[in-house]
Amino acid sequence: MAPDSLRIVLLATVSAAIGLWSLGEACDELVPEQCLLPFPNSFYLRADNSTDTGYRVSFSKEDFPRDTLGSHALPSVLNSFDGFSPFPSILAYFKDLSESNLPPHWDIAQSLLSHSPTILLNADTGERVPHFAELDNGDKLTVEHALMLWPAYRLNDNTRYIVAMRNLSTTHHKPVESSQTFLALRNGKYGDVLASNPSTDDDRQAHFDDIFRILVKAGVARDSLQLAWDFRTASRKCITERLVFTRDDAFERIVNICPDYTISKVTDNYSANIFRHIEGTFKVPYYTNKPGPGSHLVIDEKGLPVFQGVAEAEFEVLIPHSVVANATFTPPSPGRILQYGHGLFGSHDEVQQGYLQQVANRYGYVMAACTWWGMSRDDVVPLVLTLASNVSKMNILPDRLTQGVTNALLLMKLMKGSFSRDSHVQFGGSGKACYETDEAYYYGNSLGGIIGSVYMAATTDVTRGTIGVGGGPFGLLLPRSHDFAQFSAGLRALYPRSMDYISALSFLNMMWSRLSPGGFMSYITDNPLPGSFKHQILMQYGLGDAQVNILAVQSLARSAHCSIFESNVHQQFSRPNQQQNVTEKFFGFDVVANNAVLQNSSLLQGLNPHALPEPYNNVPPSSKTDSHEKPRRFQPFQDQMDHFFRTGEIRNFCGSPPGACTEPGDP
Repeated sequence: MAPDSLRIVLLATVSAAIGLWSLGEACDELVPEQCLLPFPNSFYLRADNSTDTGYRVSFSKEDFPRDTLGSHALPSVLNSFDGFSPFPSILAYFKDLSESNLPPHWDIAQSLLSHSPTILLNADTGERVPHFAELDNGDKLTVEHALMLWPAYRLNDNTRYIVAMRNLSTTHHKPVESSQTFLALRNGKYGDVLASNPSTDDDRQAHFDDIFRILVKAGVARDSLQLAWDFRTASRKCITERLVFTRDDAFERIVNICPDYTISKVTDNYSANIFRHIEGTFKVPYYTNKPGPGSHLVIDEKGLPVFQGVAEAEFEVLIPHSVVANATFTPPSPGRILQYGHGLFGSHDEVQQGYLQQVANRYGYVMAACTWWGMSRDDVVPLVLTLASNVSKMNILPDRLTQGVTNALLLMKLMKGSFSRDSHVQFGGSGKACYETDEAYYYGNSLGGIIGSVYMAATTDVTRGTIGVGGGPFGLLLPRSHDFAQFSAGLRALYPRSMDYISALSFLNMMWSRLSPGGFMSYITDNPLPGSFKHQILMQYGLGDAQVNILAVQSLARSAHCSIFESNVHQQFSRPNQQQNVTEKFFGFDVVANNAVLQNSSLLQGLNPHALPEPYNNVPPSSKTDSHEKPRRFQPFQDQMDHFFRTGEIRNFCGSPPGACTEPGDP
């Protein structure tokens, strides 16, 4: 939550004068009401043989709406991509559009039906991609609502996709109107546009004829179309190379595969569950222009981060009483490393929370934690001020998070390396650490689950991780999060027009894909990154979460090929202007029996606390019934996690009915 002083800054920014916006010369007139739409769009790609895709994104600043400070966003960061985000927010616009027949998020299977009004097609295979469609309702006062499509899972790298729309109607039950530019392309009369505007691309008719040919082959009649376009996703190298490079380069720079460290404080008999609390700092190679908040990666001519020096990162370690009692290595076994990832704008000291101390002592984990540089409490002010003044510089979030994830990977090296030989972790004269260095796991909640999915894709030391209430991508997550509501006022002040605001969010979603779940979620359990391997994850969440919404959870879970127990919770959604709610059974998961034992797999496991139905539209759920904190404190989930870490098996630890995972007193 934003400190009161930051709220004052935001409120002051909201009062800024409203700027003007006009269609730039470089804008695609497929949607003349809004430059940048439709988005993402091959209109903004240029041939470039130096990239893996053969293309490069090419925006001009005039393509972006002018903000209330009179400036256009500078597109230099986006222009370094060789395609668009692999988990994009797909945007279009039709005046007075009705959402009555759009495939909703509670029934994604509708998008695969032959008569679906929205179509997302893999142009290479002709296969339809499941998705849901909605109108942007983040601004209840506007009459302009962008049409948004969200894929059910992360798209493939370096792949051409086609978006098509037909049979859409207005709220007055009339067909929506297509733009004159699209009608000319659809009807093969783009030459008339060329005659009136000689600067227009004369190859565009051939490009769209190819789009229409592919759609017809897929059973979509050309004359039925109200809008269609294509885009290409970025290559895996473009999205992931920077993090992989900083990881590998940092590993090479640390001595004996372990960072240097300094212990600053040791507290014994720390609590009823923790015998020893250790605080210290460790050395990390850094790749940003400065180690502190508000920094950005220094990038060379090859597009790779450049080593800048060595900084110190804080860390802490909790050694439970149960591990000290077993330090002579008599049964049961010594402790195991459990690295914890903290929540939004927190720090490493979150690992001191009471339930985590109980987990450490009950199951025998030596807990270790550092801070997510980039989204820690120290990053709040720079991020809020940048979001409220210049979105072009919001690359400070993925850039500093790249350093933050690298630090977390280095901390695990430290725990498995020289720190395990420190006398402060040795007891009983054994000369050995009180924990096994070959048993190391990851656990994170909220941001620790969100960025933890990136960690789990990149780690070379951890095979199994638990993702607590985590999801992605950011573009889907933020508008439905109560947390972002605290910070979005500044962005809305910059872009008070709703269409400009949602375009800016799409801009940011793409910018952040180099260090967000949207970029990495397909590399956790399959198709591992260079130098890494296939991992296992257990995802745990609670219905009614007002901070990490269920749709973002599902998107991550599908992309990581998670299964789900057959009697796992269903989700209710409240439909506008209707008394009756709708119920969804999760789409796109392998459903397994409640008594199944999964090996070498991943699973999405839900908790069903008492909660109001989720909102139908892209707004946050009620904070009054927020379940965000409940799954991590639910002992059956803790038992499930511990068994998963110890054995690699994922079992159902819920009571009656099996798999229901309902807290006592909840329906």
